Amino acid sequence: MARKKIRRDVVEEFDRYFGNASNLANWQRLCWDVGIEEDLNSVRKCRQALSKVFVNIWDLLDAVKADTTPTLFPNRRELANYTMRTRRVYPKEKAKEEGPVRALLIHIFN
Repeated sequence: MARKKIRRDVVEEFDRYFGNASNLANWQRLCWDVGIEEDLNSVRKCRQALSKVFVNIWDLLDAVKADTTPTLFPNRRELANYTMRTRRVYPKEKAKEEGPVRALLIHIFN
């Protein structure tokens, strides 16, 4: 029961952090927060840049609160292993089809 509460909180927390998914400034902030420093002038370019970033969403939110950069993983496999080991899983069913969380999610279960 407590686990569902935690999942619900991370979903709400990310939604509060990100805001309106059609706002370019929100996408640019997300890129900046994960360490992408290039000047991206469209949502499409932000999505493309984020597709190469492997970050745990829980860790991203923690890093934003602490005003630090989250740990980035070199590849999908290492992020998946870390996510399973720490159980810091973002519930896939809560990800919006084209939203910002979707740009960061990876498939971790076989």
